[in-house]
Amino acid sequence: MEFVGNRINAKTILATLTVAFFVGRINLFGGTFPAAAALITVMIAVSTVYIYLVPVMAAAMLTFSGQGVDFYGDMMAMIFCGIFFLFFHRQRFTINQRTAVTAASLILFNCLYYAASHIMYLFSIEKMILEVVAVVVYIRVFNTVAKVLFVRKFSMQISSEKLGLAYEICVVSLIGAIHFDQAVFPLWVLTAVIVQYCRGVQWAMVTGAVAAVFWKCQFSPDAELFIYIFSALTAGWFLTLLIDVRYRKTVLALSVFAVSAAVSSQQVYGIAAAMAVFIAVPSDIIAKLWCLLQERMAPETASDLDLRMQDIKRDLRKKKEAFLSLGKLYSAGLDGRQIISHQFNGMARTVDSIIDDLSGKGESSRKEKAMPILVGNASYAFGQISGDSCLSFSFGKNKQALVISDGMGKGSRAAAESKMVVTTLSRLMEAGFDVDLAIKTVNAILMADSGEMFATVDLAVIDKETGRAQIFKMGAASTFVKHGDQVSMLKRPAPPAGIVDGLKLEYIDVRLKKGDLLLMVSDGVTDCDRKDPDCIWLRQRLLEIGSRDPDTVAELIINKAAEKYGIRERDDLTVMVAAV
Repeated sequence: MEFVGNRINAKTILATLTVAFFVGRINLFGGTFPAAAALITVMIAVSTVYIYLVPVMAAAMLTFSGQGVDFYGDMMAMIFCGIFFLFFHRQRFTINQRTAVTAASLILFNCLYYAASHIMYLFSIEKMILEVVAVVVYIRVFNTVAKVLFVRKFSMQISSEKLGLAYEICVVSLIGAIHFDQAVFPLWVLTAVIVQYCRGVQWAMVTGAVAAVFWKCQFSPDAELFIYIFSALTAGWFLTLLIDVRYRKTVLALSVFAVSAAVSSQQVYGIAAAMAVFIAVPSDIIAKLWCLLQERMAPETASDLDLRMQDIKRDLRKKKEAFLSLGKLYSAGLDGRQIISHQFNGMARTVDSIIDDLSGKGESSRKEKAMPILVGNASYAFGQISGDSCLSFSFGKNKQALVISDGMGKGSRAAAESKMVVTTLSRLMEAGFDVDLAIKTVNAILMADSGEMFATVDLAVIDKETGRAQIFKMGAASTFVKHGDQVSMLKRPAPPAGIVDGLKLEYIDVRLKKGDLLLMVSDGVTDCDRKDPDCIWLRQRLLEIGSRDPDTVAELIINKAAEKYGIRERDDLTVMVAAV
């Protein structure tokens, strides 16, 4: 195993002595003791102090003396495993290696015992195979339980389902070690009923199945009784759904007793006593004891899904670190290497956002109701092709983005530049890139072009849950916000993208409320009246427009701007409107 524990005190010693004695009495397949060798294999890995369990389990096996059970081979194998792992305790054996040593010792010492006793004809290969299978199961079970009880820091790595099954096997096996059917069967039934009452019918079925398998391994002819117990547990569960909670415990006990008494007259008295105990003990005491056991025996377990999620997040963190290291590696580079650096940093941020979402820390964990945002636009091309491009898109959990770009010059070249800018921005942000990193990536792409490309960037990011809008501007025209009977003009001077390397991005922070209009325009709109640099005409026009339809508002603003140009040469016009 991969752990060493030190939780050893008087209570621990007393408990392990008791458990070890009963484990030593677990007799399967008509004379094999796989649990004893499995327990000492696991406990020596916890601490070498537990070597004292060897004589206890040997004494337990000796209780079968005179009953025709050939336990000496298993006893020698158990003693050998204790001595072997004690001698090599500094070796970091894996659980598979320990299992292999234990299984091989069982086979070897049983062969030696039968050969020395000249009763090799009694040696059963089938029984030996079954014992090897049993020792594999018990080592896994004891290892799981030991990790939780003695090495708590590993407990989160064990699923609640796996731990629950391990405890079921341990409890059923220890009860079965009593070897008195009149007590064993009622105790198993009582355990299954308590489990159903506290944890549900599914786990009660598991308890019954484990008990049935264990009893079958003891070659008991009454293992089929558990088929009826399953029926009783299921019937009791359905009945408890139909009655008051105060009577559920009694109805469950009576259902199990009625079915058991009908199919087995031999066990009727024991089952009656067990069900009487179950009914007599108050429900709150059972609940408190169950909670106490869960707290002590399974302090920090997780479901299989939780463990899978941990593995996924661990793998994602490794990928994130790899992307960050590559981003740092290329950050000092020249020319087009800056683009590569931004790409790796963006991928790292994308992975980080996925981890936040899986952990419940991201935007998906917010509970605010999203506000509907309607977006419209209108445009006018000076020539056959407009050099402006605009795009509206959603990204993240509840983010709405509006972007306008004006390419250098006019015509097809300008159109290609601006379209590349808005498309790249949208795709990067949809992929999980931060806004500033997406803009820096676009800037690096434009700077890397030998043709000295540049374009304006006017980007508004609106949080539909809070109404907060962040407006980023690179050589872009002013933005306007209409709130009631007031219109605000927002502007921030900055060079276009593709001119300056190493950008330090800043944004305008605005809080939008229901009924507000956000208006974004290209410079062709704001430059239509050179005598009005503050765009008073646009503000007045916004106040005059009674419609809140974004497409209508955009068309009316475009028409007014074209009218302002008069006979002058017009620039490309683009208007985007977001109505909250």
